[in-house]
Amino acid sequence: MITIDVIGQLIPNPMTMLAQLCSTLVLFLFVKKFLWTSVTKFLDARSAAMQMDLKQSAEAKKEAEADRETARAEVRQARETSRRILEKVKDESEALRTSIVNQAKKEAELKIEAADRAIEAQKKQAHDEMVQEMVSVAMAAAEKLMSEKSDAQDDAKIIEDYVR
Repeated sequence: MITIDVIGQLIPNPMTMLAQLCSTLVLFLFVKKFLWTSVTKFLDARSAAMQMDLKQSAEAKKEAEADRETARAEVRQARETSRRILEKVKDESEALRTSIVNQAKKEAELKIEAADRAIEAQKKQAHDEMVQEMVSVAMAAAEKLMSEKSDAQDDAKIIEDYVR
């Protein structure tokens, strides 16, 4: 059977303990003498860099907010400008439409008046032709009835006066 000294294992040897304490003290003094100032400087510089980064990010955030507000204002202004442009175009197109409609009405009225004048001229021409035809018919009838011709101009004048 194996015997194990449990109590010897639980309680450390005083010489070993003293050696360990001395080596720890030497390491502590070595770190404090040679490394502590450079490590604290490094940690302070790192802390300052982090603080600077935080400040810069806060400033960047403020600038981004200001830029966002500026962009929103520009978008609102662009919307207002486009709305005004659309209204202006709408008004101009309405004015143009009204102008075109009025011009078309005027042209239609002119064409109607020209057609009325042409109709009146055709009526007058037809009336004059009808009068001429009636005179011719009356002359032919008078010539047939009268075997003798007295004077053709006198007869034509009498018949024309009679027809009128």
